[in-house]
Amino acid sequence: MATNADIHACLGEVAATYAANKQRGGSSGNKGTRYEDFFLAYKTAEAAVCLLEDPEGHNPHIQGQVSGFVDDARIASDAGTQYFQLKNKAGVNWSGGVHPLETDFTYQAALSKHIGEPQPTTHLVVPSAELADALRASLPNGIKVHSHVHHFPWCSTANRLVFECNELRGWLSRLANVENPSDDVLSGALGCLLMASIERPDGATTRELVDCARSMYPGQMRMLPAGEDWELHFQPAFNIILAKIPGLAYGAKRGFFYWSAFNTSGVFGWNVLSDEFTEFQNLIVQTGPETFEEFEEVLP
Repeated sequence: MATNADIHACLGEVAATYAANKQRGGSSGNKGTRYEDFFLAYKTAEAAVCLLEDPEGHNPHIQGQVSGFVDDARIASDAGTQYFQLKNKAGVNWSGGVHPLETDFTYQAALSKHIGEPQPTTHLVVPSAELADALRASLPNGIKVHSHVHHFPWCSTANRLVFECNELRGWLSRLANVENPSDDVLSGALGCLLMASIERPDGATTRELVDCARSMYPGQMRMLPAGEDWELHFQPAFNIILAKIPGLAYGAKRGFFYWSAFNTSGVFGWNVLSDEFTEFQNLIVQTGPETFEEFEEVLP
């Protein structure tokens, strides 16, 4: 990531002063707004699903409000470095204003190459699909090789974003602690990622952000990796007792113990590696329930 000294060396004193002022203004303007925060959580969800599907794949570093000219978000890995500028308004074009977007994108690409970042690209994010189409159509020739335009909806709440963005719903469904999650569970998973990105203002890797989200909200996010047999963490005595209870089905999915019997079901609120689940197993072994009703009495 570029420092002010890097900017000065690459583009001169005027550009370095502009970038410093831009970062101060961006940090100040971000207070009380949610568009940038929601976008970071959205990109974290996307990266986390990629990591879920390929645990040995790229684990990008994700950060908001960075030093530079396209500075609202940066996602970096060995595969490439992406810079995002978010414009949550209707009147956006490439050439208007004292510091046109075209110039900012040109400067950012030059700066990224100057400091040796791999495969740098620049991205403009706007809240309207129609505006995104118009900006793609008018993309200046000088920045076409590295620039892209994206539509990301503006929603006043996390719940509304989950309802309106099907792509995000799909990612959160993969990351939730249960299969076939409800809307409330999806919103909870997004809230976890949102708070994790806020908790790490200097950025973190995708895996670190997911771990941070899970540590703050233990019962919301699934465990990784996806293919692990979580039932191996059941104590033998725990298994023996539960297997003898008539009508009880149980197991572990996504790192969480679940049960069902007689048209009722539930998921334990902590993952199978937690101290809380160990204590629960010990309690089952100590009390030895023989019926579902007795099992229910032991549930927290």
